[in-house]
Amino acid sequence: MKKNINTKSHKPPHFPFEDPPFRLSMGLLKVPEEEWFEIFDMQERSHQLAEKRKLLADCHQDIFMAHPSSLEASKEVFNKMVEHLPAVRPDLYSRTGDGIKLEPYSGYEGEEWSTDLKTNRFHPLDLAARWVQEDLVIMLPPDKNQSGWWLGAGSVAFPSRWSLKEKLGRTMDMIHAPVPFYEEQLRTPTNNFLDQMPSGEIFSRRNWSIHDDPTLRQDGTRQGKREIEITSKNAGEKLWLRVERQTLRKLEMTGAVLFTIRIHLRKLKHIVQFEGSVGRLSQALSDLPPEMHAYKQTQTLADSVQAYLDQF
Repeated sequence: MKKNINTKSHKPPHFPFEDPPFRLSMGLLKVPEEEWFEIFDMQERSHQLAEKRKLLADCHQDIFMAHPSSLEASKEVFNKMVEHLPAVRPDLYSRTGDGIKLEPYSGYEGEEWSTDLKTNRFHPLDLAARWVQEDLVIMLPPDKNQSGWWLGAGSVAFPSRWSLKEKLGRTMDMIHAPVPFYEEQLRTPTNNFLDQMPSGEIFSRRNWSIHDDPTLRQDGTRQGKREIEITSKNAGEKLWLRVERQTLRKLEMTGAVLFTIRIHLRKLKHIVQFEGSVGRLSQALSDLPPEMHAYKQTQTLADSVQAYLDQF
């Protein structure tokens, strides 16, 4: 029988808009163990898990990739999640002998997976990522072949305009090379933090942009002219605030760092209903340097968004 779990969310979406003036920073906050993975909108959970299943069936080779050097770190992530999820959310996850069960509820059929890595056909990171809405990325520490932290494995169903295939095996500095001001403002602090961060503690950060396409998987292949012109009249309906909520956790045994990436999508017309959001978003757009507008691809939308926000 399906569990009758409340599917309504009373938690507002993330509003990670920078306080003026604009500055590029890691923006890290320490979070408790129970907030490692975000589960608070059950209908959204159903939708994102279903979309992840479909994408994995259709284009698994583009979503999951792992260097052989990442296997032990992947096993460590797998084992942590097997223990963590049923302990923190027993209403949604339970252990079943040598398996883990994702409990059913209204709108979600539930699933059960074998956790015996000797007999099931999955790579441990590939399997673990199927249990949560988050994408999972493992960064490995510098070694004899890599001068910096490098991307060793990932299950990335919902990228925000990037490709795992292009990033696998690259160092943190190479991955973030396209980000304006990263070299001058963030390269050293980021690498120092990864070197020095304590094992077991969890940190979170958030990125945001405005999108005219609500597709969860944005791998950079969607190009072309916008079908509908965005104006102040239709911006609320045709634009979405897309937020990445990331967590970073250094693993005790392997010393690798696990990144989780959770996507939140809300129509602009829903965002303006939350107190304080209009002024913060308007100010954030005004303060973005041209380079960041180009990077976030908001340069052609900003005027229409500002005109829309001015109505409130």
